[in-house]
Amino acid sequence: MGTGPYQATSSETGDSTELTRFEGYWGGWDGDHFDTIVLRVVDAPQTRAELVERGDADIVINAPLTSLVDLQSNPDVTVDHQTNLMVQYLAMTVAGPLSTPAARRALNWAFPYDEVLSGVLLGFAKPAKGPVNETCRGFSLTATTYVTDLTEARRLLDEAGVEQGTTLSLANANGNAENQAIAELFQANPQEIGLDLDIQNLDIGAYVEMAFGDLPAGERVSFFPASWVPDYDDAYNHLWPQVSCDAWQSGNAGQYCNDRVEELLKVARDASDMASYDQALAEIQQILSHDDPAAIYFAQPEFVVVHRADVEGYVMNRVVSALFDWYALSRKTK
Repeated sequence: MGTGPYQATSSETGDSTELTRFEGYWGGWDGDHFDTIVLRVVDAPQTRAELVERGDADIVINAPLTSLVDLQSNPDVTVDHQTNLMVQYLAMTVAGPLSTPAARRALNWAFPYDEVLSGVLLGFAKPAKGPVNETCRGFSLTATTYVTDLTEARRLLDEAGVEQGTTLSLANANGNAENQAIAELFQANPQEIGLDLDIQNLDIGAYVEMAFGDLPAGERVSFFPASWVPDYDDAYNHLWPQVSCDAWQSGNAGQYCNDRVEELLKVARDASDMASYDQALAEIQQILSHDDPAAIYFAQPEFVVVHRADVEGYVMNRVVSALFDWYALSRKTK
């Protein structure tokens, strides 16, 4: 593509695209490379797993986590799973029962971290260490991390004046089974401390409108399941779209706005030395996780690629993990 090694020779929207090697590629074609790459759209996650298991596909992404245990025991495939720069979280809307920092801290204590990591993500994730992935440039250990503590959660709710019987709400896009399972696990814990959690399953259009449209905070749900990865390896770039006052109708679904965070984001953006950059980002991460929480940060999920065992040369891109260097791949000769 462009000055790259392959050119698109056919494409059918929603079905497949075929890339064929460009003979005039400046890097040359010495060594082992694929001549043709066929990219297929396969909507059903389980079908993707079956295709690579049968050898009808060489590489798949987004296979169901439940299929990976069996695939890992299959000598004909390789399951590559590594953390990239992603953080998975529930964005909290700063309104109504969650308008105060104490209430949002309470819900951080109420989240079922271990159950989600083991029961839904099946071990293909590490616990989050705040709003920034621990391998990202600018990550700081100043962030507060939580465990499940319903006693502390109820104490903070009382401090915040959130009465028993209060109803919170969570939006989930129809068809997202992983987020649905996480929501249902989470639902049980608020019930134990006197809160109801209403899970609203929306079609994707309604979900996008709810999260990124112009609805005021008071008309939004309390929680939005989300994950975020920066455009490049940088904590400022990771955080600005999620929490800047100027990022409403962008990545900031909960309409979070903290004046000190806004000031520090500008310091980090304009920093001329690493000490100023790191100091600003460290304070931001402490504010977002404890002083004025923006979300429940619960996982650093792994990006999973399943490929046939005879495919060599795959290296994960930590930023854009679904981007493959097709030129680097080859098939192992027997």
